[in-house]
Amino acid sequence: MASVKAWKYGDPAAPEFSNDFEILKKAVLQVTDIKTNHNKYYGIELHKGTVKGKPTYRVFTHYGRTDDLETNPDAGQKECRHAVTEGEASAIYQVIYAEKTSPKKGYKELALASSKIGSQKARGTSSGELDRKTVQKLAEQNAARGVAPVVKKTNLHPQVQNLIGYIYAEATEALTSTVQAKITAQGIETPLGILTLGQIEKGEEILQDLYTLFKKGSSNRSKMEDLSSQFYTCIPHRIGRSRAALDSAVIATLDDFNTKQETLQLMKDMLQVNGDGGGVLYDSQVDAKYDALKCHVNTLDAGTDEYKRVADHVIKSQLKTKTIKVLNVYTLRRDNEHQVFTGEIANQRLLFHGSRIKNWVGILSRGILLPKIVVSLGVNRTDAGWLGNGIYFGDASCTSAGYTSPGKPGTRFMALANVALGKMKDYTKITYGITAPPDGYHSCHGVRAKPGVTSQFADDEYVIYDSRQQRLDYLVEFKM
Repeated sequence: MASVKAWKYGDPAAPEFSNDFEILKKAVLQVTDIKTNHNKYYGIELHKGTVKGKPTYRVFTHYGRTDDLETNPDAGQKECRHAVTEGEASAIYQVIYAEKTSPKKGYKELALASSKIGSQKARGTSSGELDRKTVQKLAEQNAARGVAPVVKKTNLHPQVQNLIGYIYAEATEALTSTVQAKITAQGIETPLGILTLGQIEKGEEILQDLYTLFKKGSSNRSKMEDLSSQFYTCIPHRIGRSRAALDSAVIATLDDFNTKQETLQLMKDMLQVNGDGGGVLYDSQVDAKYDALKCHVNTLDAGTDEYKRVADHVIKSQLKTKTIKVLNVYTLRRDNEHQVFTGEIANQRLLFHGSRIKNWVGILSRGILLPKIVVSLGVNRTDAGWLGNGIYFGDASCTSAGYTSPGKPGTRFMALANVALGKMKDYTKITYGITAPPDGYHSCHGVRAKPGVTSQFADDEYVIYDSRQQRLDYLVEFKM
């Protein structure tokens, strides 16, 4: 079709158009290309207005570099292309959309619960194909508008309040320092708008494609760069503009996959707690965060027998180091875990599970997940672990402490779980690919090397392959 003049938005010489218009369709597009250092957005809308009693049409576009929107939400160029009929305007829209999403340009349409670019009328509205959960959440938010908030006074113990504020702050900091986003009551807010669960799941699919390529032993750097670009197009990250920063952003190592997978899981966890807790307003923000976890958390007084028993268990179970200092002990109860726990399996033990500070919002809200990609203490494993795809526990607190990381106050966390090990299959050699214990067994045990025992395991590892064989009982805050 013939070239259509693009007027700068607000140009007084442009054809007249009504301020009260209808958006007939719209899309938010994004492209990140590591090879060419592109990180750009493109918003496109089809407007219908009325001038002097007659319908008029235009195609409104808003484009620029995504990085710039973080410091200036109104950054970028805004243009209008006018048309006489809806058919003509729709054709202009389709030509632009097809050009931008062509293999040459590489833009992808995003699914956003709330857009932050485009015309003022488009901002704050959804864009793209939304997943069912996001549609339901938006409907609930619309229904709740105008309803007086429920206000209650917090009954949480001050120490529990501090814990909740601490783990949420660390999760938020970990996410927003990596992903080009911030956490709000609405969800994960990027410079382009609020991400949906469906958009995050698209990122998981791209990451899986990358991992499949990696497992094949492909050394094709170009393909890795292309897929990494697709990943960042889908999930905006803070990459940087230098060539060195772009090169380091390529997802090409097992550690890279583990990091990105953890980031996506963290995003899903934060969406989950925001979604579940966002329908009720409180005078104290910590109550909403606590309720969203759906986990009963109580503090133990240091003078109680239960506190002493747990703290002594942590201290006395150190084998290789003696540096752990217990600061606080919390009891945990996730109702669903207690309901499904396989208590009939014998050989139940209180074992340790350590994790990085950013992960505890997720662990307390949904429990410990079976891993997809695991990297242990800097030693590259396969996509499962040394004894396959299971949930790993230890009986030495110092070993589990090695999987933790400190928060800003310098403290760390590890959980103590009641684990139904039943009959254990002992292993002294690393055995990849296990997805269930052998017939007649309930769990697997990597036996620690010690005098008289030759083994590839430096520490005892206890692995279950059914999450119903464990329940979280305690959370220990410590320094080392």
